[in-house]
Amino acid sequence: MVPVRDDPRVDDLLESLAAQRDAPPWELLLALDGSTRAPRIPASLPVRLLALPPRGPYGARNAAGDEALGAILLFTDSDCLCPPDWVAFADRAFRDPSLEALQGKSSAASPSRLSRRIQTEYEAYVRSHAGSGYRSFCNTRNFAFRRELFRRERFPESFPRGGDGMYGRLLASRGVFIRYAPDWSVIHRHPTSPLVYANQVFRQGRDGARWRHATGVDLFGKEPERGGPGRWLRERTQGSSILATTAAYSLLALSAALGVAGALLPGEPGRRAFHRSSRAAHLAGRVTAEARGEDG
Repeated sequence: MVPVRDDPRVDDLLESLAAQRDAPPWELLLALDGSTRAPRIPASLPVRLLALPPRGPYGARNAAGDEALGAILLFTDSDCLCPPDWVAFADRAFRDPSLEALQGKSSAASPSRLSRRIQTEYEAYVRSHAGSGYRSFCNTRNFAFRRELFRRERFPESFPRGGDGMYGRLLASRGVFIRYAPDWSVIHRHPTSPLVYANQVFRQGRDGARWRHATGVDLFGKEPERGGPGRWLRERTQGSSILATTAAYSLLALSAALGVAGALLPGEPGRRAFHRSSRAAHLAGRVTAEARGEDG
């Protein structure tokens, strides 16, 4: 199942899905989330198009889940490419009757320095789940579960980012533990501009703060007891949209400068600069939402 809104990269994804080998009978549900662009569909691909009003990626995934006929539901994104055994791998995994949900990994499509930096940030995020055995790790660019589970627990739809992280925690709270399969992988096409990537990270921070305000569920992990510059800034900007806006613009300017440096500098200096760029953009989004007490 794939949600998409006017992303031309979905055409390449569809080509990769048309090349699946050794898979059982299956079909693709392509959820057009307010999309006005007609995707280019290979003739050999078993696909159903769902024309939807714009409701966000998690709402589109839920709509596709409602229409699904198969016992196992697989999810990926329009900016990914699937290897030829992607469906077959999941089919084999779910022959284990104890398996309810399966999480795969993703690798970088491009060897560019920027793409490698983004992949390093993603892999650090994945490792942050190792302490819990990846039991609540959910990333819908490469995810699958049984249809019976979807009927019990649907994706939360309130905000456009962070719903998969919320879903992983929701499943864990229900006693459903996700199995992480690092050998099940998709290829992820990263942004080609550090500014585009910083904007994505900003929205992740913003929507993470919104989820916490609306539900009490913290997607950020445990706060350090002594705090740090980020915590200090958040405490001083809460309740003041003027201070928060000033701080956010300053952080985004810092993120832009560090992001360019991180994409250009080789080795460890570049990695550190890019990591700090991501932290600054994420904090800018978080400060923006927390200062306003946003829940929508």
